[in-house]
Amino acid sequence: MNNIPEKAKFALINNFGGPEVFVIVESALPSIKPSQLLIKVHAVSVNPIDWKQRKGNHKFLLGAPFPITLGYDVAGTVMACGEKTKQFAPNDEVLGVLDNKYGGAYGEYVQGSEKCFVKRPKELDKEQAAAMPMVAMTSLQALRDKANLKPGETLLVNGASGGVGHVAVQIGKILGAHVIGVSSGKNEAFVKSLGVDKFIDYKGTNLLELPDKVDVFFDAAGIYAFPKVRHLLNHGGRYVNTLPRPSILWHKALQLFTKGKKAKTLLMKHKPQDLQQIVEWYMQGELKVHIDKQFDLEHIQKAHEYAQKGHSLGKNIILTA
Repeated sequence: MNNIPEKAKFALINNFGGPEVFVIVESALPSIKPSQLLIKVHAVSVNPIDWKQRKGNHKFLLGAPFPITLGYDVAGTVMACGEKTKQFAPNDEVLGVLDNKYGGAYGEYVQGSEKCFVKRPKELDKEQAAAMPMVAMTSLQALRDKANLKPGETLLVNGASGGVGHVAVQIGKILGAHVIGVSSGKNEAFVKSLGVDKFIDYKGTNLLELPDKVDVFFDAAGIYAFPKVRHLLNHGGRYVNTLPRPSILWHKALQLFTKGKKAKTLLMKHKPQDLQQIVEWYMQGELKVHIDKQFDLEHIQKAHEYAQKGHSLGKNIILTA
């Protein structure tokens, strides 16, 4: 514990609003519970959930326990372990997705449950380690668990140049699918570099009038409701998005019109085995997260301003050390 300072820097919000609500403060380090780790943060990533929570989109679910530290993806070094932890020791390099209310990763230190982390191999740099957890686990669980994607099936990824979308393209190929990537024409070269079998520019093609059907429509961009695109699915086809789950009645109503097709939504689950699989794919050269821009903690307002525009190629990173 000798190398742990009494205070550290954190990016906090004291009210919901735009990027300008962030303030950088120096305060005491968070305390850890018996099943938690204290992590010295090296890098975190900006996910859509972060700026949506900053705006107050989840305040009715999570409350408003100000001051709030946002951020879920984290790469860092274990500094201390709760007495009930078993998998880690001080000085271990780790990556993971926090399960704390509102996250808490936007700072120099954070506490998190042991189950949220895996060890970071030295070949995996801190930027990649911070960028991949949430988007990769979301993509894997959407395609493998919700869509039950099979080798040889056709997968369409809408939003193929974004954080979740560009990773979903790669995981779709790993799972043996024929992948169609949909994005703006200006991102064609980037999306094709991911290994898509076909690229569609949504600005030049009406996606709703595609002549060929697909087995899985993964709307990573959250643009199309299921009723709009169900005609694009083969019999037994599956539509998946990552938007908040519809009500039970709405979900059942959707199924009345599917004719053998299914509509599903995903809430990512903390599964260390999935995170370990993602790390292994990276080590094997099969999966990589593209990093668009990097910011330091003091420029977190600019990081959110940029990410919120929705035009990032892949992910944006905040470096804290």
